[in-house]
Amino acid sequence: MPKKRKDGRYSKQVTIGIKDGKPVKKTLYGKTIKELDKNYREFMSLKDKGIILQEENMTFKELSDLWIVNEKTGSVKDQTITNLKCQLKNINSYIGHIKVKDLKQSHIEEIRKAQIESGKIDQYNKGLTTIRSIVKYAVHKNIIANDITDGMPRIKYSGLKEKRSLTPEERQSIAKADLNEFEYCFINLLLYTGLRKSEALALNVSDIDIDKKNINVCKTLVSSKGVDDCLQNYPKTKAGMRKIPILAPLFPILKNYVNGKSGILFPSESGGYVGSSAFFKRWKQIIKKLQTVYDGVLPDDITAHTFRHTYASDLYKAGVDIKQAQYLLGHDDIKTTLDTYTHFGYVDVKIDKLESYYETVNKQSGKKIIPLKHA
Repeated sequence: MPKKRKDGRYSKQVTIGIKDGKPVKKTLYGKTIKELDKNYREFMSLKDKGIILQEENMTFKELSDLWIVNEKTGSVKDQTITNLKCQLKNINSYIGHIKVKDLKQSHIEEIRKAQIESGKIDQYNKGLTTIRSIVKYAVHKNIIANDITDGMPRIKYSGLKEKRSLTPEERQSIAKADLNEFEYCFINLLLYTGLRKSEALALNVSDIDIDKKNINVCKTLVSSKGVDDCLQNYPKTKAGMRKIPILAPLFPILKNYVNGKSGILFPSESGGYVGSSAFFKRWKQIIKKLQTVYDGVLPDDITAHTFRHTYASDLYKAGVDIKQAQYLLGHDDIKTTLDTYTHFGYVDVKIDKLESYYETVNKQSGKKIIPLKHA
């Protein structure tokens, strides 16, 4: 039976094991009987699954599993659960084996250092948010006494370069470089479709419809260094589910590439999906080949996302409607598309197009255009 303590909380003892022939008990707490009952069910569920016998031996991975089951499952979208599990694979590759009672800020700082060195600042910031939520959950459940993440800051993006498009000279180097079949098709696919790297790497040959000249984007590859890849059978966002036209410059390249192939469109050397480490090596090789034919020093800020931004720039300069651009780029929120377009300046404005538009509108309305009298 629950007992009410002097501090107002309710408590209940649970037998969690046997030691030296005597039962080992664990006291559970709750501010209300309802909360105590919830904590009891959660604890027993975990115990029944064999994940934990005594909390003092709980590892961070076991704690993260408990957090997913009791805090996230049923309260967030399945896609979010999948994203969190993939994120936790990366986190647990660093601290999953450490007992929660032994976890220190220094362990998380090691993750911070490793992510900064590999340029994965956004991944660290998101990971820190997840770790913080898990630790707060552990404090709330009386698994640990203090929040070890308290005062740990996110990494600021100071000094990061602005997004940009490829220059004409950089585009020319793609045609000149001695790229192999995989590299040439992949880099042109990014250039003429604006696909996210994770979307391109998740494609199968069956997603390429040569007859209808379109690409079915319906999944994404989530991968982290040192852990298994996670293939999501849906894109990054709901709007990511889309069909991309195979434009004329890309068509012969893609048609020749898929001829006689099946399975994964861009497979790894072992035939599986290309993970983050393998992709990083491949990308370095691509950039190295572009440098050999580039007149001067090739900028060091060219990433797969640079090609996506170039595609967005091309859509803008071609006069593609903002809603159409939103669809092609797979943006859930049109504000994201608008924010992308704000990178373009006065030199990108098609003044002649605007003049022609107003001329047509004025003619249709019967309005006379009175030329200005110059002083």
